[in-house]
Amino acid sequence: MNATVYSSISLLVLGVVYLVDLEFLSSFLHLSPADAMFIEGLIFIIVGLVFLVGKGGISRTSLSAAMMAAKAKAIYGRDIVGPNEIFQQDAWKARGFTRTALILIFSGALMILVYFVTL
Repeated sequence: MNATVYSSISLLVLGVVYLVDLEFLSSFLHLSPADAMFIEGLIFIIVGLVFLVGKGGISRTSLSAAMMAAKAKAIYGRDIVGPNEIFQQDAWKARGFTRTALILIFSGALMILVYFVTL
């Protein structure tokens, strides 16, 4: 179900980008729509991969709590309560735009495929 939705949205994006290329790029630039599709396909794939990576990691407050626990352990010579609970909550979670990334990557792949088909 999700693959069908993503592929249909990607085909819609492909159609819109192709119509925009036909309308604007062919009159302003001396690029064929297929060449523009190849360049845009590469850009879509790169932007999709960046969206897929997302953000995550240990926050600054968790890092400072870990540093304070390490300093206290060095000073007092014994284990003290550390930020384990915080680290369990603050584990790396991908918070990227996964759906948008998949649509962009699939649209970019289709654009590159259109370029090679029209050669």
